[in-house]
Amino acid sequence: MQKPRRDQFWPDEFALSGAGFARMDSTISCVLTRFRLRSCWSLIGFYLTFRRVRRAAGDVGGLLKAIFLVEDLHTCYTLSLWTDDRAIVDFGRVRAHIDAANSAFGPAYRKDLNRPEIWSAQFRLWAVSCHNLNWEGVDLRTELADQWSRREEATRVGIPLQGRFHVG
Repeated sequence: MQKPRRDQFWPDEFALSGAGFARMDSTISCVLTRFRLRSCWSLIGFYLTFRRVRRAAGDVGGLLKAIFLVEDLHTCYTLSLWTDDRAIVDFGRVRAHIDAANSAFGPAYRKDLNRPEIWSAQFRLWAVSCHNLNWEGVDLRTELADQWSRREEATRVGIPLQGRFHVG
């Protein structure tokens, strides 16, 4: 089968995504939460709270990685990788997380919007890089063991990928 043209739909059954990632059938999720803070001084408190929550999350099975990211002096993110939805639900019951979530509304509250500026989304891992998958402390190979051959196949440029098309 030929590669689709730029203006064609990229079917889900292709072994590679349109960006050249090896497709996976996975339960792994990434949760990303963005906080826009009124004061840059709130970043310090948010980071310390994040560390406390991450430590408490150690009792929850299924957390692969949690990191704190800073965009600018008023914007930060938490990013976490989870083995499955059950782990995320279990984490939602952790007292430190509940307390942190409740305390985030004040520093993120915007009077002009009449609400806190907090954004959160969950993304499902459905493709992984064929070449760049090295993150110390994150072992996706174990989590995706039954599908790892798909990634290995996709790294060999120029061979048929599950009979669907050629890379190159």
